[in-house]
This record gives sequence, structure tokens and C-alpha cells, in this order.
Amino acid sequence: MLTNRKNLANLPHFNEYIFGEHNKKVLFFFAGMLTRTWLYTGAINRLVRHGYKVVAYDFHPGVVRKGDAESFLEVSERLSATVQKRIIEFERQGCISYGAFGVSMGTLFAIKVAAENDLIKKLVINLTYGSVAENVWTWNFIKSTKNKSLAQGYTMESLDAKLAPVSPIPNAAKLSGKKVLLYLSAKDKILRFDQSKQFKEALDIHGVEYDYLQNNKRGHILAGYQNMRDWRRWMDFLEK
Repeated sequence: MLTNRKNLANLPHFNEYIFGEHNKKVLFFFAGMLTRTWLYTGAINRLVRHGYKVVAYDFHPGVVRKGDAESFLEVSERLSATVQKRIIEFERQGCISYGAFGVSMGTLFAIKVAAENDLIKKLVINLTYGSVAENVWTWNFIKSTKNKSLAQGYTMESLDAKLAPVSPIPNAAKLSGKKVLLYLSAKDKILRFDQSKQFKEALDIHGVEYDYLQNNKRGHILAGYQNMRDWRRWMDFLEK
């Protein structure tokens, strides 16, 4: 069971929970699309036992399905402001380290807050995007989002430019000086490998230090689940 669960925010479209609130190492955790914090109970409890204060966020389905770029950016900015507020608060409490951990859609926010906050030094990325707009254009599950974007006058290129503040490739340059653990899957049909590997290439271009693990057998859901279960790997990364 999750311990010390406390809903600290009542903002539209996302929820915030804090676990291990007396611990002095901080990890901001961002859940994947259509998942809730309780699904990550095992990982969160391990982090708490290893001395982490885990600040977890999950998201209302409308964040994506509404199909509105302005709304998505507004949510991301609200979330970013909440994280910055927490960091100021935790500094006053004497917290000693800060990291971020994102799963699938949650990686967008993990990358964004890490790029914006110098104190966040380590970042775990469990299956991410290249261009968010390209994913909208090619993933049939969110075809309604593409159709709404088209109705608003966007092309893939103009949507890509609009979503740059929360898209992994433009944020790669801002991760210089941080350490990244990146998981991708060659069999991923949701966050397609031909797209997501462009983020890896952007890290290379900008000289970002990263460890890389590629799953060549499993698709998005099973690979992401396997990565979460392989807790020694990401825990060692966070602790070293």
C-alpha cells in the first residue's frame, strides 16, 4: 500500500500526491497517459524506503483527448509552476537532492521540469517521444486529437512549433550538465521508435550525458512495465 498519501493540489487536469514527506531526497514522478498514481505503488514505496520524498502527478484523460494545444500547454505551465513552488519549499526544509522520473506521456513533463530547474540533476525517462506533433499525426488512438488540431488550422509542422515548450527534442539542449537514464523500445507502436530515437540523437548532438537501455522484444506497455519492475537499474542510477 502507498503510505503518507496526501492530495496537495486541486488544479484542473492533474493531481499531486506526496509520499515520504519527511525524507530529504526529492523525486518528481510523472505518470503515463490514462494511468493513475496507485499503479506505481511498488516503485514509489521502494523510493520512499530508499529515503526519497516522492512528489507524484497523474493526469485527466482530457489533457490529451481535448485536442487543444493551448490547453495542453496551459496544463504543462501550471504543472511546471507547481514543481518550482515545491522546490522552493523543499529547499527551506533542507532537502539535499532533486530528480525527475517520467513514464510515457509523463516524460514530457519530467523532461520539461528538469530542463527548467538547475537543482534537478538526474532524470529517468521510461519511453518517450521525439516530436509530440508527429505522434499526434501518426498514432490512430488519438486520431480525434489530430482531427481537432486540423480543425483549428494546424499542420503537423505548425503544431510542432506550438508544442516546442513541452516537446522532448527542443528541450534536449537544456539537459546539458544533467545525467539521464533513457529507456526506448524498438518494438514500440505507440511512441514509435523511428520517432523517439530522434530524442536520443538530440541528446548526442548536445553532448548530454546519458545511460541507454533499448528493449528489442516488447512493445510500449510491456516494455514500460518491465522497465518499472527492473527497479535496481533505475535506483542505482539515482543513487550513484
